Amino acid sequence: MSDTATVAPGSVGGDVPEGYLGRWEARVDGAGTRRLTLTQGRVGERVLTLVADGADHHCVFAASLAGKPDTGGPLRLTGTTVTSGAPLSSCAPGDPSTLSLSPDGRLKRTGPAGAEVVTYSRVSS
Repeated sequence: MSDTATVAPGSVGGDVPEGYLGRWEARVDGAGTRRLTLTQGRVGERVLTLVADGADHHCVFAASLAGKPDTGGPLRLTGTTVTSGAPLSSCAPGDPSTLSLSPDGRLKRTGPAGAEVVTYSRVSS
């Protein structure tokens, strides 16, 4: 008999699959860089922090997990809220989005139909 338990990835402390956790970064033409951090959490809890930096703005956003994902995702997030910004007038709340992992290990964030798709590369776990 083993004294260790088998636990599905992401089930300890929250609903976010392990492969999504960590820091991610993307460069968006004409808009600067975006740094996304995903932390463990349950449905309704804040799991995403997004920092958008451009030539004339610095915006920080947050979003919560909108629903329990399948074992490997994708993750459905609530719309983003602005937590800080400079100038604040350059930051606006965002629509709900979906995060999915690509076979090449990158993270894709998609919004409503017709919205921009942003692809992030992992910076750290």
